[in-house]
Amino acid sequence: MPRTVLIILSTLFTSSLACAQAARVIEAPVFEVTTTRLTTTTASPTTEVELRAEEPPADFALPALAAEIAGFSVGSNQARSFTDTFAIRGLTNTPIFGAPAVTVYLDDLPLGSGFTFPSDLTGFTQGELLRGPGAGTRFGRSGPGGILLLSTPPNTDRTRGALVISAGDYGSRSATYTVSSAHHAQGDAYVAAHWSERDGYVTNTTLNEDVDYKETSSALTRLRWRPSQTVELTLLANALQARDGAQPLVPLGGPFHTVQRSAEGLAELDTFNAALTASFDFEGRRLTATTSFSDWDMGPYFNTLDFGFAELGNGSTLSQRNLSEEIILTSTEGAEVAWRIGGFINDGRTDGSFVRQFGGFTFEESTYRFDQTDLAIFGEATLQPVDRLAVTIGLRGVRTEMDSERTEIIPAPGVTLAKHESDAWLPHVNARYTLESGSTVFGNFAMGYKTGGFSAFTGNPDLAPYDAEYTTAYEVGVTHALEDGRYHMTLRAFYYDVDDYQIERSFQTGLDQGQGEADDYLVVNADGAESIGGEFELGWRPLPGLELAAAYGLTDTTLDNFIDPFTGRVFDGNRTPFVPSHDLHLRADYRHASGVYIGASLTTHGKTYYTEGEDEIFAQASYSLLNARLGYAAETYRIGISGRNLSDEEYYSAITPGTFHGTPGAPRTWQVEVAFKF
Repeated sequence: MPRTVLIILSTLFTSSLACAQAARVIEAPVFEVTTTRLTTTTASPTTEVELRAEEPPADFALPALAAEIAGFSVGSNQARSFTDTFAIRGLTNTPIFGAPAVTVYLDDLPLGSGFTFPSDLTGFTQGELLRGPGAGTRFGRSGPGGILLLSTPPNTDRTRGALVISAGDYGSRSATYTVSSAHHAQGDAYVAAHWSERDGYVTNTTLNEDVDYKETSSALTRLRWRPSQTVELTLLANALQARDGAQPLVPLGGPFHTVQRSAEGLAELDTFNAALTASFDFEGRRLTATTSFSDWDMGPYFNTLDFGFAELGNGSTLSQRNLSEEIILTSTEGAEVAWRIGGFINDGRTDGSFVRQFGGFTFEESTYRFDQTDLAIFGEATLQPVDRLAVTIGLRGVRTEMDSERTEIIPAPGVTLAKHESDAWLPHVNARYTLESGSTVFGNFAMGYKTGGFSAFTGNPDLAPYDAEYTTAYEVGVTHALEDGRYHMTLRAFYYDVDDYQIERSFQTGLDQGQGEADDYLVVNADGAESIGGEFELGWRPLPGLELAAAYGLTDTTLDNFIDPFTGRVFDGNRTPFVPSHDLHLRADYRHASGVYIGASLTTHGKTYYTEGEDEIFAQASYSLLNARLGYAAETYRIGISGRNLSDEEYYSAITPGTFHGTPGAPRTWQVEVAFKF
């Protein structure tokens, strides 16, 4: 129903603006790094990524954004963020249970767990990454790795819109429609709608069919109303419906894009997110209150995995609902002491079920529910004790309460109840000093927190709990940019000390101890971990129309004092799972005054282990992806062609050790696009 309502609103709004004046296209969801900037509320320059108008629209997903940002990586299982991992500076989530290290906002709307992150949505025009736990002193929902802010388009002085149609190999086709009203004193509106479909990249040769096809429909609307000069109300809502085939999983070491099995799976997903924000200006201060709701519902989900002598069937349902309130009060603009205080409360419920069959025999079936309440108070103040020096001091207090209920049906019927509570006080101090050359040096100290909880796939109550994770972060760096935007450079170095580092064990442990439980997908705590590394970002426009960009991230994250609780193996000094050793992004774009444009990009991902034992069979070696584009853009239309993974690199975008399967990355693909502007 929510998706239907949004599409009806989009249609009505579109009809009312059919005779609008011509305007430039609203960009499609493909990203380019444009700048880094030093904000007044964080010592670490944030990375801003805007949409590129000259490239065909791709279904929006966080891997496309991460491919442009130094030190940020996404291990994508291509199941609509289910079991994906998001890593930054060595901090990451576990694939199924556990809180995210990086949290996501859409404008003022906070999103929930890692598996509810945006997938194939439309309507965004900018992403901004705030690195480190220090961002928690200015936002209600915050992870120790940082916050990713996704933004809808800013206000415009005229009505404008675009229709973008694309088609490519593997049966891909899509249509994106966006329209926004002119900015008025009384309010404005923005609507986006997207549909896409493609055949699969993986073929089941037994059934002679492509199995991982995708079909997506999504819509977004933003309505603003200003009843007076000091009051603004904003309604933001988006929805997505996905009807996909099987999750693309292939046996490790086998062919990347073919499988042999007797049955195939499916994955259906429906999501709806909405936020109502009320802003009040009084005596120069600004009070903002946001009430938000998110609903993420996956099911049915099923896949079949072939082990040669038998097949493993996995069935699951998973849903999460969050209702939150965030209130923030900020100081007068231009005040001698800039400050910001706020409070946040979130009431969340996660429901799931899981069934596993091997050779047609069901050996595990269970359901679970987590009821969780998150509370946070936060604030910070920025002082300028001397000329050119700014110091920000902040504090965040958090508390989490979780009730867990697990019902086991097979192998041993029973109900397990448990409760988790954790809290923390998290200080934040940063300083930045502007040199006479115009460069700014900065330093940052902050502490972060990731709640503990329970692993619901184990029937052993002693193995289910895991503790909260605490991070102490240090960072120094330098940034420099020309006022005209022709050049910018940022260099950062960091050191993170993590207590109770959370790790997922995606293999059976209970049977090794002579127990009857199948203890798959556990989260356990290492005593500690250390992460050291740095990031370099460069942007340069040496000639009119030519833009060059480079970004490089280096991360070395190792376990400290960790002994495997099940086998007794010592993993001290081993690298943590899901964290690439490095990443490199190079990009060149040229646009001639005639409208012809051409561009290319190269992205390299360093070696990534998927187990703490550094098992080579569960590791992805370093690989590189080459993309290119060519086209022509006029005032009222655009036509272009693009290619991705032009070298047809074979790689796994994620590996699932517990099943000895991996998710193959997309092969070489081509796409053409036509855009009409009005």
